[in-house]
Amino acid sequence: MEYRWFKDGRMYVKSKDIKRSTVFGVTKEYFDEYIGDQDHFEGNLILSDANITSLGNLESVGGNLGLSYTKITSLGKLNRVSGNVFLNNLDITTLGKLERVGGAILLGGTNLKSLGKLDQVRRKIECTKNTSTHELLMNSKFRDKIVIL
Repeated sequence: MEYRWFKDGRMYVKSKDIKRSTVFGVTKEYFDEYIGDQDHFEGNLILSDANITSLGNLESVGGNLGLSYTKITSLGKLNRVSGNVFLNNLDITTLGKLERVGGAILLGGTNLKSLGKLDQVRRKIECTKNTSTHELLMNSKFRDKIVIL
């Protein structure tokens, strides 16, 4: 059973099977208790305007991963996302250990300096023109997947 409620403009989720939920805008405490200990999250994990600095022990996400206006500076141990990856207005400079993305990558307001271990992106990579991310992608094996925002 899953319960959802809103407080202070954020949606909170409580579920016995949290690994299969879609989670939005949770608090740092909730993330640390229910998600950060897991190595795999089966659902969609969308974190926006959250006071979260790390993805904890997460190595894979079975759905989409969306990070927007969070304090995350590293993707940590994350190496695979089965769906799309949305990184919007983050202070990360590398994709770190992320190797495979089963969908698209959308990079808005995120200036990467390294693609880290990224090896496979099934669909497109969207980025803003004339940014460090755009320049990095133009000089990578993903050049043919670039779509300018």
